[in-house]
Amino acid sequence: MPGAAEGYGSLEENNPYSIMEITAVDVGVVAIKGLFSGRYLAMNDKGRLYASESFNRECEFVERIHELGYNTYASRHHSTEQPLPPGGAAGGRRRASAKRQWYVSINGKGRPRRGFKTRSTDKASLFLPRVLDHKDHEMVRRLRESQSAHHTHQHGGRERRRRRHRSRRGKDNHALD
Repeated sequence: MPGAAEGYGSLEENNPYSIMEITAVDVGVVAIKGLFSGRYLAMNDKGRLYASESFNRECEFVERIHELGYNTYASRHHSTEQPLPPGGAAGGRRRASAKRQWYVSINGKGRPRRGFKTRSTDKASLFLPRVLDHKDHEMVRRLRESQSAHHTHQHGGRERRRRRHRSRRGKDNHALD
């Protein structure tokens, strides 16, 4: 499943940020996590998809398996209340309402669509998850190795900047005393 949250997804086939891990958190409910970003896909109360650093209730999606192996993922906690037409309410005294689910949906350019604008039947809401085979596991291993080498190089550079910044702060504080 391609990534959808800001900056975490790609139309490129071998981009590490396009690999998502789907984990069951309850019966029929899943969490979707970027394998390399370590962030969870989440949907806020405005229907926007985002990458959450920690798991929370907005990261829970109801997974439904459709024919031909396609899946949809609807927000567990966000939906739109829609009144039922007259005669649809039990007893007629109280007006009943139906919830319209908000789905994870990605347009043709790879950009996320707002949840309240989606339907389960939209092509953009249908995903075809696949199990990683041996070739994919090898690619993941190589990507992890290259990422850890890149991260080590980046981390060293950041550490130097932090030290310089701290020493400047320290000098400024002493000058004020």
